[in-house]
Amino acid sequence: MNKRMIFWGIFLSLAFLFPGCQKSGEKELGKRELVRINDVSISFEEFQQMLEKQPLEGKMRLVNEKGTRDFLENYVIPREVLYQEAKQKGFDKKKEILAKIEDAKRAIVIDALLEEGLSGKGEVSEEEIQRYYKENQTLFTEPQEIKIRQIVVNTEPALKEAVTRLSKGESFEKIASTYNIGKFKEDGGSLGYIRRGQLAPSFAQFEEAAFSLRRRGEVSEVVSSPYGYHIIRLEDMRGSTLRPLNQVKERIRYFLQPKKRQEAYLEYVKEAKARAKPLINEKLWAEQEKKEAKPKEGKK
Repeated sequence: MNKRMIFWGIFLSLAFLFPGCQKSGEKELGKRELVRINDVSISFEEFQQMLEKQPLEGKMRLVNEKGTRDFLENYVIPREVLYQEAKQKGFDKKKEILAKIEDAKRAIVIDALLEEGLSGKGEVSEEEIQRYYKENQTLFTEPQEIKIRQIVVNTEPALKEAVTRLSKGESFEKIASTYNIGKFKEDGGSLGYIRRGQLAPSFAQFEEAAFSLRRRGEVSEVVSSPYGYHIIRLEDMRGSTLRPLNQVKERIRYFLQPKKRQEAYLEYVKEAKARAKPLINEKLWAEQEKKEAKPKEGKK
């Protein structure tokens, strides 16, 4: 049974529940009217739209009748009740609130415009990735092999103690011998030399952190693996190798994309300003600048 059928099953069950909520003397609820709050009516279709607008994690709680009923009674109805009360007290007419509404409206409309206007323009092409790779090969050249030492623990209290002692300048080897789990206590947590790709895929974060170290004695941030928490220190490196493009492609894309989008945005704004031809009252601006400058001069 798909989610759509589940939702409709829930809706139908709610339809039978709500007539029992009417008070005697009140106008009977319409056939497609799910709930009425004073003079405001919410239909099945409107309620469904509210459900569909929920983020994915919210929808996961709405796949059964209990979750959906809870959403209705503890979100939809209270929101409408409070909104009506706020209107009765005139909050919807307050100047400062209307200004906030206008700001929010502008932001939403501008976002929609930019989403349409910049569609596809912020994407990084394969050609751009390849060019960046060729022009910056030193960024992707790393030791062929590295010798590393690690502190590895499997509880947060042990991690905090190890980090505290490390921050006080205690010997990395001594801390590793004291806190490391299992066989990793041996030789002060030394792992010897490793190469790229030598570790299992589940240790990808560990490997990336290890090969990101550039100076002997440099220590990594805390990284996770199936074993627990690791702190890595670079002991030595030998040889050098250029990482293949296919291994660093997404890293390059991630780096270039914000810049590409910013460039597309600035170009779009430039063109929009050229079309609108905004006029600035330079005389008024200069007058205001002088007024603001006088008090500052008086303080000297």
